[in-house]
Amino acid sequence: MSKKQTAKEESPLKSYALMITSTDIMFQKISESLTASATSASAARDKADSFNICLSEYSVKENKAIRGELVDYCECLKAVEDKKQQTIETITEKLKPACDRWKAICSEVHSALKTLCLARDKDVAAVRKLEKTKCKEGSKKAEQVALDLANKQTELATKNAEILALMQQFHTQKLNDYKAVLSTYAQVQMLYHSRALEFYTRGYQDMMDIQDDEYIETVLNETTPAGLCLSQSVPQHMNTSYSGGTPNQSQEQLNMTK
Repeated sequence: MSKKQTAKEESPLKSYALMITSTDIMFQKISESLTASATSASAARDKADSFNICLSEYSVKENKAIRGELVDYCECLKAVEDKKQQTIETITEKLKPACDRWKAICSEVHSALKTLCLARDKDVAAVRKLEKTKCKEGSKKAEQVALDLANKQTELATKNAEILALMQQFHTQKLNDYKAVLSTYAQVQMLYHSRALEFYTRGYQDMMDIQDDEYIETVLNETTPAGLCLSQSVPQHMNTSYSGGTPNQSQEQLNMTK
């Protein structure tokens, strides 16, 4: 018997069992990663909400010239975080059950494969035994051995076909679920990022819509003490920039305005 023929007759249980176990582990890890992502997203949401609350509390104290833009900006940030949370929930609800069910699928396929392979091994042993049986050519016993051998070979071919069909169904189902899980994940993420980009763009535009001159004029009118003269314009030659946290105006210029 050739090495090639012997290899074909060896039980495929071990190699196929490794494939099934590998598939089970893969889907388990995806499921665990989804759970970890949801946990991380929850922690990130807490930090994002903390920043948004801080900014919101400040916005109500700000001048009316920019208060509206700050409020709108905070709403954009909140909308992004809401959408992110919804995305994580959608991914977890849709994909985790699809991954978790593979533990049962792999267990069922492995059990069916083991049963088929044990039956196949018996047929292989029977075929080998009949092939080694030596009978006088033309005798009735030789004819019976040939008939029995043909029947066992047919049974062996049937078992091989059943094993191949089982594994083909297994791999087809695995590929379909694998594609469905990953494509759905990508699709949901694309929808989230497209919406997040819209909200961030709106928030960015809110900041760009703030008019510097209007804000400065409004805030000075509302906050300047009565003792300061606002009727006189600021001289053009005065440098109002700050250096080291201290105005460049001299003490003498400050005294002149009192």
